[in-house]
Amino acid sequence: MSIEITERPVFVLGAPRSGTSMMQWALRQHPNLWGGQESDFLVPMTRELRDVWEFGRTRGKLHWISGQEVGWEEFLRHVGYGVNSLYTDRSGGLRWVEQTPQYTLHLEEMALLFPGVQFLVMVRDGRQVVESLRHFVNPVPFDEACHIWTRFNEAAREYAQSAPQGRIHFVSYERAVLDTEAEMRRVFEFIGEPYAQASVDRITSRAPMNSSFVGEGKEQKLAPRWTAWTHAERELFVDVAGPLLLDLGYEPDHTWTNREPVDA
Repeated sequence: MSIEITERPVFVLGAPRSGTSMMQWALRQHPNLWGGQESDFLVPMTRELRDVWEFGRTRGKLHWISGQEVGWEEFLRHVGYGVNSLYTDRSGGLRWVEQTPQYTLHLEEMALLFPGVQFLVMVRDGRQVVESLRHFVNPVPFDEACHIWTRFNEAAREYAQSAPQGRIHFVSYERAVLDTEAEMRRVFEFIGEPYAQASVDRITSRAPMNSSFVGEGKEQKLAPRWTAWTHAERELFVDVAGPLLLDLGYEPDHTWTNREPVDA
């Protein structure tokens, strides 16, 4: 059976614990989309390819890469076409969706590998992300979690400044959970796919992981767990990630650090 190779994969990215898995699973419910496990191999593969290409350049006309005047972008693009065909083979010809958060730090390389790629970047309140990271399967120290959230979001924002139109779209985790239909309509419009209620239902029918909240039932959303942070922890977060938190609109200023801790 011949399968037409799609050249428009969708990468769901963002800092770890920002809702990338939630969004990828939602998109997988769409009849035109397919998704698998996290891959992780694209970054080390690209690094090895760079070494191979650089070595070829040192050999001059004696090496095929330099002798045939193969540029880095051309080299990476053709390798990416092969990877793309493998993914498409597994997807049965459907447009495929990737969800490895680490690729957020390598957007330029991913765009060179897959020229038609579109990036959906999940953005979530950094305090929620930090609290989730420090209580995840492999806990991350508080200060490291602050740096992770900042580094990933700043990398995506920096790339977006020069990215071509239609390449990258930022998705609010909070809106995706609280106003799912409207946020998913914006997602579908960006990636050029028709609206799919099944994708919305995937999010609305499954309560988001409650590790970021205290209380039970409806009260969960009223007291996120970061409200139990000490003043020292809040000050550390502000030192590392405070400006970004304000820039993203999660707080108007840093007075939130003065609120009394709430027992979790």
